[in-house]
Amino acid sequence: MARDKQGQNSTGTDSAGAGSSRVRGRAADALETARERTMSAYEAARERTSDVTRQVSDQMSVYPVGAVIGGLVIGAVFGALLPRTRRETEWLGETSRKLTGAAREAAQKGIDTGRDRIEQLTGKVVAKVGSAVAEAVGDKD
Repeated sequence: MARDKQGQNSTGTDSAGAGSSRVRGRAADALETARERTMSAYEAARERTSDVTRQVSDQMSVYPVGAVIGGLVIGAVFGALLPRTRRETEWLGETSRKLTGAAREAAQKGIDTGRDRIEQLTGKVVAKVGSAVAEAVGDKD
């Protein structure tokens, strides 16, 4: 075996160099794989975003009023989720309470009207089914 000036085996240094070279190669491969996956995910997300944007644009051109209403609903949801500020309470306190009360009353009226309508329809359906059963039973006699 060849020995260097300090009496160490020179092939030990060579094998350590080869080992670090393999590690560097594996790290480079892992980095390249990660880079490819990242690019693939980025491209897929970009394509999906483009598709969704195109669909939304198409829907907005077909249903512009729906788009406005949807925007208002989304804005209201975000507004409801955000905490009130002191300045907002100072400026809009009484108005906000009045609007909230009016909205609650309108919602309750809508619920009551819907409930009444369902009861009416249920009564009509029961009457129709009853008459159909009566006719069917009457026809068999």
